[in-house]
Amino acid sequence: MLCRKEFEHGTLPFVLVKFAVERTVLNLPVGQDPVGGIWSLEASRDRWDWLGIEEKQYSGIDQRDVVVDERTSAAITDFKSIVDVFQWRAQRQADELAYTTIDSRGREGKGLSWKKLDLKIAATAHYIQSRTAVKTGSSAILMYTHSEDYVLAVHACLCLGIIGIPMQILDPNRLSEDVPALLQVIRDYKVQGILVNSDTEAALKGKTISNHLKQSAQAAKITLPAIFNTSKPSKTSKGCKELGYVMKPAYLTATWPALVWTYWTPDQRRVAVELGHDTILAMCKVQKETCQMGSSRPVIGCVRSSSGLGFIHTCLMGAYIGMFSDYVTESRLNYLHPFSGRFCGKSIAFIASYTKV
Repeated sequence: MLCRKEFEHGTLPFVLVKFAVERTVLNLPVGQDPVGGIWSLEASRDRWDWLGIEEKQYSGIDQRDVVVDERTSAAITDFKSIVDVFQWRAQRQADELAYTTIDSRGREGKGLSWKKLDLKIAATAHYIQSRTAVKTGSSAILMYTHSEDYVLAVHACLCLGIIGIPMQILDPNRLSEDVPALLQVIRDYKVQGILVNSDTEAALKGKTISNHLKQSAQAAKITLPAIFNTSKPSKTSKGCKELGYVMKPAYLTATWPALVWTYWTPDQRRVAVELGHDTILAMCKVQKETCQMGSSRPVIGCVRSSSGLGFIHTCLMGAYIGMFSDYVTESRLNYLHPFSGRFCGKSIAFIASYTKV
């Protein structure tokens, strides 16, 4: 009874979350063993007994040539970049809610309309262009906490033609792994600057991380790029289009990456993926159509937003489908239960491979 009460109030700690399990069989054998695994005769017989009268379940990608916006019936696939989609939203849905945050009690904070978000992106882009060493065509590391500042920096770099490389904040407990990985990216991509917010700047300039970075960079003979805090740019009354922060034909060429996602294998081998604007739009299209994302339910952006689905849903999908995004930081995620009243019937995606130990 106590467990049920905590579950209904959203206070029951969770370890694993599954969605859409109403018509899914979960207790099948697993593994590659041909005798006792999923391919065994016994497992196949059980599947047939359990699913024989059910409708067939298909998994795959919904590939279609044209994607239409639900509200305006405009073809989203006609746009050349997510920047064009966002700026179009800022004009057509100027006063509608675009982004909001969720506090530790599950309450929504002060939201931003598409117009105000466009002004903030323009202010961030102006700061990067005029106050930093990062210029169009160069690379910059985006090292932010999961925050509004991160989304602003991502879109500002896309507007300016800067190749952004999102990375997780350095973990003080794993500096022997994280610092060499960071230095390797700086060297290989000739990074001109590290864009951060106030929280990240405080962490990087802390004694432990700062000393480790300097010593490792000196040993590797790598010059550390300057750190630029984009949290408090000067306000502007003009949007991105008015200031000229629009997509230029050169940014859309195959030789000009828009983003670089980085992954590391358990043995610290890096895998880097360069994404062009056409690839970014294609991934958004697949997410919208395959997951049937509409403009009536918002997106939940959670942790691990430096690459993969976390990045797509945190930074891109809200603009693509024309609906606002909720931000939930990792510290707040501990207090929020996905089945509590705050989430039920509202969110279309809970993007986090999050396990609470």
